[in-house]
Amino acid sequence: MDLPRALPDSYNLPAMERTFAFYHDALDPETTLLVDGLAPECRHLSHWPGNRTPGPYRADTTTEMALSLAADPGREEFLSRVRVVSNNHLDTDGLLAVWAVLNPAEALRHRRFLVDAARAGDFGTFTSPDAVKFDRMVTAWWDPERSSLGRRLAGAGDAERQRIAYEDLLPRLPDLFYRVDAHRRIWEDEFEAIVHSFQRVRDGAARIREYPASRLSVFETEEDLEPMARFDSCRFHRVLTACRDGRGYLYQLEHHVFSWFDTVTPPRGERLDLTPLALRLNEMEPAREGRWTYTGSQDLAARLFLSDDGGEAMVSGLPLSRVEGFLVQSLQGQ
Repeated sequence: MDLPRALPDSYNLPAMERTFAFYHDALDPETTLLVDGLAPECRHLSHWPGNRTPGPYRADTTTEMALSLAADPGREEFLSRVRVVSNNHLDTDGLLAVWAVLNPAEALRHRRFLVDAARAGDFGTFTSPDAVKFDRMVTAWWDPERSSLGRRLAGAGDAERQRIAYEDLLPRLPDLFYRVDAHRRIWEDEFEAIVHSFQRVRDGAARIREYPASRLSVFETEEDLEPMARFDSCRFHRVLTACRDGRGYLYQLEHHVFSWFDTVTPPRGERLDLTPLALRLNEMEPAREGRWTYTGSQDLAARLFLSDDGGEAMVSGLPLSRVEGFLVQSLQGQ
């Protein structure tokens, strides 16, 4: 539940002046709070693996951590030496967490929207239409082909484009939370594709089977549907997508990105090293021109699929019943 608009004085204690700086190696780790992401030696407020976030502030998203910090009347004890709030990449969760650390009282007034947008961004969860639109907008803000900052971004590398976009976005908050439609041009196509995919799932374009003992969901379809619609429609955080195209099935077993992060809520299916399954599937696979490949547990998608020589997914010669049965049995109890 959002806090009331009038907050006690204890939530807005007089704090030393703090500023944002996009992360660079020259920042003093003693006076820098790294929000989202990781950087050696700095204080952390992050859900990335390997973070050193204090236990009382831990949460599923970094934005929720920042809101816990904002709601803590004793937060200045943690922040006492912090002069710079930093991040090393631009995404919705990081942006909102930085803003919440710099504007604690204001952030608490917008708690619900911040949490919804952060979860839409990092976990691909359709929390609300406005939150998903906001996330798609932030993602496009540093794209020189779509952003209104196009000329300033042209020719810059990824890190520099993200820095420019970050510094442009922060002063626009919180007004931008409620003016997303003014930037419809840069998010509309992606948003409409997501909505269409959800509608197709509701219309029966996918058959979903759940295997609780294996913590596996099977998503069978004949259409290339958006990941948000696929994962949100499934119960577990291990999803086998089987897409039929007339010649056979394109298979991909993915770990939901949620299971990559260091969260308080356990994933509905831990990440596993699927390399042994890839080896066994290669023995079973009749399509000898391809090889089953696992991208590794450190990869965000951690994907197992049949790969051609160029690394692209290809149609398997294995029937769905055999692949599904093999995976259900192999993952049981894990």
